[in-house]
Amino acid sequence: MKRPIFLFLLFWLMPVLAMATPHPAETLVRQTTQRLLDALERERPVLDKHPQRIYSLVRKIVLPHFDFQRMARSVLGKYWRRASRAQRRRFVEGFRQLLVRTYAKSLQEYSGQKVVFLPMRTSADAGEVTVRTEIEQKSGFPIPIDYVLQHQGGRWKVVGLTIDGVNLVINYRTSFSAEIRSKGLEATIRKLEQRNREANS
Repeated sequence: MKRPIFLFLLFWLMPVLAMATPHPAETLVRQTTQRLLDALERERPVLDKHPQRIYSLVRKIVLPHFDFQRMARSVLGKYWRRASRAQRRRFVEGFRQLLVRTYAKSLQEYSGQKVVFLPMRTSADAGEVTVRTEIEQKSGFPIPIDYVLQHQGGRWKVVGLTIDGVNLVINYRTSFSAEIRSKGLEATIRKLEQRNREANS
């Protein structure tokens, strides 16, 4: 799963090839990308001395555009209904921190690849779109990445994605479900929280 996760996170750091009249969801991606690249360039001296600073940049610039509750609910699947309100809240927060860590660690691997936007797919009511992209490679075939964004309260938010044929939410659901079946929901949440604390210490 390491390579697909990296490719997903890498997308937000890449210069994109804009279409003539981009959909608002595509505009969101381009603006977020530029803000993050500008921030990384502006704060590079600080980041070299204090690498942990990158976490705050990710939280501030990128994470507001993800619907973590919906993604976490999809990851837990049937276990979401069985979870208490407190357990749901803790899992959403733990899942958010997990993606923050993975994202931040992947920033250093950016090497200037470009993204080409393909024709988008829309749902029947146009309230959900799939932004289809391909990451150009120096050698070999481009890597396809599909982003599902949903229109919520006047804003577009990422609610799912598929990378090189791997659905990230389903992949996490499989791994978490196996752990829940083995250790139980509460133990799984506690383990996630512990991993986050250890990573942030």
